[in-house]
Amino acid sequence: MTRAYAEAPATHYRLTAETWAIIAEEYKNGATAKELGAKWKVAPSSVYRYACRDGFTKKSMGDARARAHARMVEEEQGAARALNPVGSRALAGLFAPAPVGNEQAGDAGELARTATLASGRAMHGRLWAEAKALAALAETYAKLAERGDPRRGGMTVDTMPLDLRLAVLLDEEVSERFSLIGSEPGRDPDHEIKQRYWECRNAQHRAEGEITDMHNRKWFRARWRAAALERQLRGLGHEPIPEPPEGHPRPRWDE
Repeated sequence: MTRAYAEAPATHYRLTAETWAIIAEEYKNGATAKELGAKWKVAPSSVYRYACRDGFTKKSMGDARARAHARMVEEEQGAARALNPVGSRALAGLFAPAPVGNEQAGDAGELARTATLASGRAMHGRLWAEAKALAALAETYAKLAERGDPRRGGMTVDTMPLDLRLAVLLDEEVSERFSLIGSEPGRDPDHEIKQRYWECRNAQHRAEGEITDMHNRKWFRARWRAAALERQLRGLGHEPIPEPPEGHPRPRWDE
């Protein structure tokens, strides 16, 4: 058995029409006559002869191949644009409402978690530039979440600016915003919050009333004891200490 070489000389083998069809297809796809001659052990001149006879020369097939390739590229580009729209089409999709079943699509906290996860995957894939960009995006979304709705992990009473907290405390219209008039469960999304406000408000008032009553009882007991002591002193022939004049500083209990 002889060893096959890439530049093997042509033989006088007679190839079938099916074999020449395979050679013709390879020739149309860019293979040269010299390469096909070495592969199939035929003379390059035979490849040229069959190409001219059957009409699959590179000159005659070049234009058709170019047109087919151009159509393929256009189809791929069209599919890519459909999946990743740009320009006005992309902008039109940006302002579409959240899809049904994914109401958190615009939640800053959820987007921050998604960007962080994507950044981690990029890091594991050694895509350093993409990981850095996604990490910066996650940080931006996290800052938006901090300034967002407190019920979604944003600003709280402890983190809110003091001037805003003072404005809320001094606002006399707060009770009007928490009014339960016309508010019904299922129709008003803030009904439970309003109801909770009034429960806390009433509990605070009850606690303040109990503290006031306790101070009043202590005051009355102190006054009663002071009057009883004055009566005892007078019974023993002594006069109680006179009341201090108006404007006199009140004595401290520890003096």
